[in-house]
Amino acid sequence: MDATPDTAAAQAEVVSLCQELIRIESVNFGDGSGPGERAAAEYVAGKLAEVGLVPQILESEPGRASVVTRIAGADSSRGALLIHGHIDVVPAFADQWTLPPFAGEIRDGCIWGRGAVDMKDTDAMVLAVVRQWMREGTVPPRDIVLAFVADEEAGGRYGARYLVDNHAAR
Repeated sequence: MDATPDTAAAQAEVVSLCQELIRIESVNFGDGSGPGERAAAEYVAGKLAEVGLVPQILESEPGRASVVTRIAGADSSRGALLIHGHIDVVPAFADQWTLPPFAGEIRDGCIWGRGAVDMKDTDAMVLAVVRQWMREGTVPPRDIVLAFVADEEAGGRYGARYLVDNHAAR
């Protein structure tokens, strides 16, 4: 079955977003450092801002950044729906990989790289859907809160836990 032009464009956007996210080395070594998480958060925030959303980058510690934004729904009296993903990945060492772990290469019809299946792929899909909604003017039935969090790979203290403890009202 051939993809329609709209479907093909949507698929291409997901692939591009995923590749770009993989190329950001947001490795979580579990030592509290989180190198690359801020860069990943800035990338996600930029993609959300491009379509008119107002994302906030929230740091629990320098460089330990998460992104939160809210999409207004038709009935904000209904409880908001939280859609979340994480932007950090476990370590990857190039000598243990067939392909470079942070290149986001396509081979055999698949995107290869650290985060391609946990969870930069899902982050890319959520970003693509939300970006399409905003371009089309889609209004969800209730508010949607998007959270792209740091530190999931090492317990969430600098990501989800920080957001719950300090920014739950968002």
